[in-house]
Amino acid sequence: MRIVMGEIARSQNVARWVLYDPDNLLYIPRIRADIPDALFVHIIRDGRDVALSLSKMGGSKPLRNRAAGLLPTALYWEWMVRRGRQHGLRIADDYIEVRYEELVSDPRVTVRKLGEFLDHDLDYDSIQKASLGRLREPNSSFSRENEQHSPLNRWSAKLSRSEIMSVEAMVGEFLEELGYSLSSPRGALKSGLAEKAMRAFYFSLLNTKLWLKTQTPAGRLADLEALEICDHIESTEAE
Repeated sequence: MRIVMGEIARSQNVARWVLYDPDNLLYIPRIRADIPDALFVHIIRDGRDVALSLSKMGGSKPLRNRAAGLLPTALYWEWMVRRGRQHGLRIADDYIEVRYEELVSDPRVTVRKLGEFLDHDLDYDSIQKASLGRLREPNSSFSRENEQHSPLNRWSAKLSRSEIMSVEAMVGEFLEELGYSLSSPRGALKSGLAEKAMRAFYFSLLNTKLWLKTQTPAGRLADLEALEICDHIESTEAE
């Protein structure tokens, strides 16, 4: 990776190359060991929008419905973000967190902040003019809908009140920890034994899969995708 990407960067006369993959959050220590001068940019998005998007992407599979998928994907979001933050905050000088909402609502300020962290000249207007990659073809489960609509807070319009309350009951504490406001007071959200059991089960399942994937040869067959986890739970519930 360093040889290939390094050669591409040199051919374009730039000092740094970038690799994007959300799963990188899980492997920050390994990446840092292999690439000691790596810098990590963690873009955090409201978990309610993430749960909505991921459940929508899986909505066409048999036996899956959005209500069943929202809670697993919300928990998957929390697990991933927690993992990334735990790794990143141990290397604070080489790690930065950016809120997706700030990137969308005030891109010039956010891009300038990233440029300072990366020690790289990032000019927002030049980036927009070039329109390369995902700037030209956004990677969104809502790409066929009205592109004039803001990608922020879609959950507030596209989820029912009961769905919102279920998601907030499950991951609301972490949402608040990250600075996101809940649509209902914490006292009004029903978070009981069932929610605690579900959280414990999912986090245990994900931690086990990650251990298998990173510590055993059989782990190559372990899939960490949230949608596979949804299938597992739905099959369990059907039984």
